[in-house]
Amino acid sequence: MAHGYKANVEGFGAARQCGNNAAGTCEHVGMPNPVPLALARERIFMYANHAEAMLLQSKANAAGVSVSNYLRSLAGLPPMAMGRPTREDMEKEQDRAWEILKSMGVDPAPLLPEDESWLDAYR
Repeated sequence: MAHGYKANVEGFGAARQCGNNAAGTCEHVGMPNPVPLALARERIFMYANHAEAMLLQSKANAAGVSVSNYLRSLAGLPPMAMGRPTREDMEKEQDRAWEILKSMGVDPAPLLPEDESWLDAYR
């Protein structure tokens, strides 16, 4: 049986939002919606057979990280908390996303608006 592992990375495609609850947050991590497009969480799937999945889990365990963060490290990306990020986490992620977009020749302004009032929900 194949196992699909997910790694969350900065999303640069179409915005995908989780189901909002009455408080206007993503139910699985409590992140306010909407977040700027460049910070929208995207899922990238990688399929592995059971033996490969066991190997990935073993390597992640040895590194002391989740499989998602182990895969992120292989891609040269920093670890990402799987729970609700703090305001400081989101500010760092926003700065990093700005630099990534600029390095790719993409204008970050439409994806990361100057108005940072959306961060007020992160206390």
